[in-house]
Amino acid sequence: MQQFACCTRLRHGGIRIHIFIAALSLFALARSGAWKQASRFHATVLYMVAGNLLYFFLTTDYLLWAFVPDLHLIPVFTELLYTFIVFPCTVILFLSGFPDRRKEQVWRYSKWVALYAVMEAIYAWSGRIVYDHGWSWWCSFAFDVMMFPMLLLHSKKPGIAYVLSAFIIAALLLMFRVPIWNITMHST
Repeated sequence: MQQFACCTRLRHGGIRIHIFIAALSLFALARSGAWKQASRFHATVLYMVAGNLLYFFLTTDYLLWAFVPDLHLIPVFTELLYTFIVFPCTVILFLSGFPDRRKEQVWRYSKWVALYAVMEAIYAWSGRIVYDHGWSWWCSFAFDVMMFPMLLLHSKKPGIAYVLSAFIIAALLLMFRVPIWNITMHST
């Protein structure tokens, strides 16, 4: 798959799902009142944003997955919606009021993993996300199972989260044979 070559297969019409999800994320954050605690989770928001930006830097010519944009929007706009709206809202909503009891923690993890898995299944079914180079919905599910505990870990022990993240990134790059030696800087 060339960068976002999948976009030629875009089925126009229907709900503008990516824009809707970004708006819904902002609404959920406002409605929950969790935005009042946003400053507490600023570092973890940046951790998630940096992780997503790093994915695009390392895989720019070898994408494992890509959102198919709504309307005729340029692909990067869709990514920016997720990077700077959906993912920060996710971090704040997931971490705010995080329970102390183990059973409630497992329930919270399960709900968020299920939410992400169901949304991605809808994206895949509707042609709003495409996979390549061995990545699949199951890979995304496994990543989500790992991602939410990493967000909590980063909020409590960022140093350990960064070290573990480096190992996870290296493992994923090797597993999916991402040719990082071919990274080029695209000039305008």
